[in-house]
Amino acid sequence: MTWTETSPGFWQRPIGENEAMIKMIGDNGRPLGRDVWSILVTASLTTNAALEQLSKALRDGWKALRFCHPSIASTCNGNAVEYHTPTPLDLEQWAKESFITIEENASLDDIAAGLKPRPFPTLYFLKQHTSVLLHLSHWRTDGIGAFHLLNAFLEASAGALREEIPDFSWGGEVTRLVPSVEEALGLPHTPSPEIERAAQKYLDTVKNNVGALETPYRSDVGLLPGATRGALLHLSADTTAKLEAKCRDLGIELHAALHASIAATAYSIANPASKHKHHTSTMRQSLRPYLPAPYDGVAGASALYTAAYMVKVPATQSWLENARQYNAEYAKGATPDLLCSRRQYALTMQNNLKKVSVPDPPPSGLDISYIPNAQGLMKGAHANVATSFDLLDVGIGIDLLSRHLFVFAWVFDGRFTLRLVYNEAFYDAAFAQNVVGLVKENLVSNLIESTT
Repeated sequence: MTWTETSPGFWQRPIGENEAMIKMIGDNGRPLGRDVWSILVTASLTTNAALEQLSKALRDGWKALRFCHPSIASTCNGNAVEYHTPTPLDLEQWAKESFITIEENASLDDIAAGLKPRPFPTLYFLKQHTSVLLHLSHWRTDGIGAFHLLNAFLEASAGALREEIPDFSWGGEVTRLVPSVEEALGLPHTPSPEIERAAQKYLDTVKNNVGALETPYRSDVGLLPGATRGALLHLSADTTAKLEAKCRDLGIELHAALHASIAATAYSIANPASKHKHHTSTMRQSLRPYLPAPYDGVAGASALYTAAYMVKVPATQSWLENARQYNAEYAKGATPDLLCSRRQYALTMQNNLKKVSVPDPPPSGLDISYIPNAQGLMKGAHANVATSFDLLDVGIGIDLLSRHLFVFAWVFDGRFTLRLVYNEAFYDAAFAQNVVGLVKENLVSNLIESTT
């Protein structure tokens, strides 16, 4: 265990290099009262319980989650991550600060647009919509981890609604504090030549951003970032099944087909003078399957266990060629080089970020973030509506200050859902809705309607 009790009830560990790198990016939004790339996951519920009863159960579930995943109550102090074992009064104060009930008629998108940095992950209960939104800094977890946490919270809340008494095991929760990815992987602090070469290989992929295809954004002089917004599009279960079947026929994964459709959309919305450029996007690989138990599963929910690098495709490739290229890249998973390079990569990237200046014009692009097996991640929260509540829908996004557009995607209850995240200062709602519609059109036309 990497955590040390430095005084009674006070635990510390060094912040991991990847955590520090992502926190550095997140903190760039502080002057504007924002937490860049902070994650939000949502759930819409249906229940037979009275609203006040549900509200109490959700608050009790939130308190129980702190004991299942205590790292959600940790804080960062310089180069250290800290955790205090709570007294009953401490627990109530923490819940008061981090569980917020929204009484007015505000939508999930409205709440997401006004999120501010907070010392702890925060749970918002939208009373009039029977929905919840979990907001937390990206240095604390990734998309898969956030869904794990949302599921665990809803499971605990369902138990509270059934009046099951949780076992808080005061002080015993510290055994569940999570290590950084570098410590979980057992990476050395002094890199070998092989590690340095591996790190440089992934650092070099950042160069794929140079000369890449842009997205046409509003560029008024002195324009500051506005609120983050989302454009949502659900595909029917029938269409989703047809897409999945055609992907199986082609020997590709659905997210690779989506990735190719996003590239195709980027070309269709680009300025004509830019359409010869290559398209660069992010290749994300979860490190969770490669970690030792228990951090390869739900126990690692409140930790940042992901990696990413940049990939490019030329303008001359077809949709299917791009889909096959992306599929081959996804299929690699977290290679030994990717795993061993995590500490050195993040250290070097931190140094690079300190030196970098904002390009003129600022960069933009259309990118992807896919949550695999969202249905499985949220399976435990599918409860019996007669005894607690059930899930109608889930969602995910990030807080975004840049001119990039991100397509988040997941399959839940048999439906493929796309959510385009954008900053309203640089794009309007009609443009965003058109973009996510084009992604769907490219996906459907190249799979279902194509005779390939």
